[in-house]
Amino acid sequence: MKYTILITILLELGFGQDKGKNAFADERYDEARSYYEEILLKRKNDNAAKFGLGTTAYKQKDIETALRFLSDAKNSEDLKLASKAYYNLGNMLREQNKMDESLSLYKKAMELDSDDQDAKINYELLKQVMQQNKENQQDQNQQDQNQQDQNQQDQNQQDQNQQDQNQQDQNQQDQNQQDQKQQDQNQQDQSQKDQSQKDQDQQTQDKKNNRDDKTDEQIQAEAILNALKDQEKINQKRQIKKASSRKMEKDW
Repeated sequence: MKYTILITILLELGFGQDKGKNAFADERYDEARSYYEEILLKRKNDNAAKFGLGTTAYKQKDIETALRFLSDAKNSEDLKLASKAYYNLGNMLREQNKMDESLSLYKKAMELDSDDQDAKINYELLKQVMQQNKENQQDQNQQDQNQQDQNQQDQNQQDQNQQDQNQQDQNQQDQNQQDQKQQDQNQQDQSQKDQSQKDQDQQTQDKKNNRDDKTDEQIQAEAILNALKDQEKINQKRQIKKASSRKMEKDW
């Protein structure tokens, strides 16, 4: 968006034709500056020369000098000249992104010179730019907020997923421990069972070995002893039967 810088000199400077204005128009800024500085050496309160010097300094990027002399020129009793000074100051501040101050300066320029179409155009253009910037900032703020909300939502989901994973890992760990305990218990039970079976087998084997180790004489002796025991039991039964018979005869 283009903003016009004005170099309107409204006062006679004593040299007939305004050489500074012509030099400025031809972009011979050093020559124009020297001209206005020479005028101010002779007439230090010449607001037209201050306006010319301030505007030329602005084109030379000498912002400090431009602000000083244009600020003096805006106090001119010549309202049109003062209006142009306000206008150029508005342009300078706009380029420094001082939008509010620039808008006020354009408004002041219009108040001093209602026919200043450049000030009116720049005023309206700047209002549009500021409104657009405001809307863009609001959109950006909304986008930032949406992104922040999305980031928070993603973080919450990530945290929840991590929590779920941790719980799943813990459950798996508990299950593994339980399975290991059961496996250890089963192994222990099996070991005890195997040991019991082993002991039983050993006892059986020992008995068998004991039988195998007996001599024929021992076996014969045991047989005789067992036969005597059996005969003794038979004799006892006969005596009991005989005694019972005598008792019955006596009673009869």
